[in-house]
Amino acid sequence: MRKITRLLFCLLPMAALHLSSGKASAESNYPDRPVRFIVPFAAGGGQDIFMRLIQGELSKNLGETAVVENKPGAAGVIAANYVKSAKPDGYTLLVGTASTHGMLQAMKDDIPYDAQKDFAPVALIADVPLVLDVSADVKANNTKEFVELLRQNPEKYTYASSGTGGPLHLAGELFKKVADVQAMHVPYKSSGQAQQELLAGRVSFFFNIAAESPYVAAGTVKRLGVASEDRFAGSPDLRTLKEAGYDVVASSWSGIFAPAGTPDVVVAKIRAALENTLQDPELEKRLIKIGFVPNKEKLDSEKFGTFVAYELKKWRQVVDDAHIERN
Repeated sequence: MRKITRLLFCLLPMAALHLSSGKASAESNYPDRPVRFIVPFAAGGGQDIFMRLIQGELSKNLGETAVVENKPGAAGVIAANYVKSAKPDGYTLLVGTASTHGMLQAMKDDIPYDAQKDFAPVALIADVPLVLDVSADVKANNTKEFVELLRQNPEKYTYASSGTGGPLHLAGELFKKVADVQAMHVPYKSSGQAQQELLAGRVSFFFNIAAESPYVAAGTVKRLGVASEDRFAGSPDLRTLKEAGYDVVASSWSGIFAPAGTPDVVVAKIRAALENTLQDPELEKRLIKIGFVPNKEKLDSEKFGTFVAYELKKWRQVVDDAHIERN
């Protein structure tokens, strides 16, 4: 019995060393199979198109295939919860957004994940600035004129969104607070439906993504400003709302998250592949056309984590100030 016990004492450290070296080897060889990027919305949406546009270049920079997989439902909760529960080895990643890692947490108490504790932030990969679009019937040609119109008619105007608690809704609430105006919120099932209601003149305005718009080009919709720190590269003549005197910054940004516990060396490899991918100038042009501004700065996971914390605090404050009922 003593011999067996001594043998076990000898073998246990060797087994632990073997497991440790195996783990280190897996991390150093990462990736050695396809990497899944889980998009929380249906195929054909903005985040999906973005990921499919960068998919080829990202695969080259990873050295393995980047697989884009859609898991829509519950405004992104299904996908986020799926990635949260995945093995933290870098092979299942979330294409997170302002919704999954900011607005949902601000609106709901029963989200089955913690946006900060359950994920390892990898990188903020794109800004998706929102623009203020108004109906052609609205008698205003710039943001200041529009604000004056809203102030003079506090119960007349309405604004559309793609649903309560989403980016388009909360951007509208932030605008109302900063500009000190009133307008009734009218939620629809999709941004496409909201767009059609704006074209028909049944709503006065809504915040949309900054993609190229045939309606703006045709004059059937007036685009008054962009809710970003800097002017949007796709419309350099369009003034920011801040330039007009209203500190409104709202983005449906996109970032990559790994499950909490993913090794730092793996996160660094993913981040490096993304960073190299986003430097492509031709890719940048294509992304800007759909309203995405690729992050071409040096990607930083720690800064991204700080940004997520800021977004959570910001949108919770907007929800509280607007007296929106949490559920």
